[in-house]
Amino acid sequence: MFIVQAWFVFAQNCCENDSVFREIQFPLTEQDTQTVFYYFNDEWIEGANPDMVDADSILKMEVKNDEYGNRAMFLTISSENLEKLKSEVKANWCWPYSYPICEFPGGKGKLKEWLDDNIQIPDGYKGSEKVVVNFYVQPDGTVTDPKVVRPSKNEAANAEALRLVNALPKFRVKFFTPKKHRIGFNLPITFREPGAIYIRGNEAE
Repeated sequence: MFIVQAWFVFAQNCCENDSVFREIQFPLTEQDTQTVFYYFNDEWIEGANPDMVDADSILKMEVKNDEYGNRAMFLTISSENLEKLKSEVKANWCWPYSYPICEFPGGKGKLKEWLDDNIQIPDGYKGSEKVVVNFYVQPDGTVTDPKVVRPSKNEAANAEALRLVNALPKFRVKFFTPKKHRIGFNLPITFREPGAIYIRGNEAE
């Protein structure tokens, strides 16, 4: 009974969230980040899903973790049907994504808002510049390993840039392959002298 119920849940999720005909909406929602992976005879085939297999030809269904820790659906079919499935995928599969989509919750505009709301300009800071910080987003969205790669001469600004990146909330990540990995980013953080107005790169009081 559990397997049958799980099958319907996974199939419903596939139809609603992972159909090849569904366009990913931006910004990503939490629901968009959920991906169901299907294995046929213990093999993950990019682009294959249960809708491509005659239900009567499925010999066994099981929900368990794959080797990468994903909760996945494992289906057993005959060798003949497996070859037919692979041929159909090869002939029709045109899904453009293999690299994961990764973004700040709400999108790029929300990231800018978050930086503007949370940055603390060091006391006595003069001028205007961008400090670039490199960091990684782990598969669960956690931000790790920040490093200043384009520093300011103002060490307090460098420290503030690192503080900001360390404080970033979890990103939203959509994976299209079961093997997941960290994703690297460079983030420019703009520091401006309080009270100064910049017009086309020129400072005006």
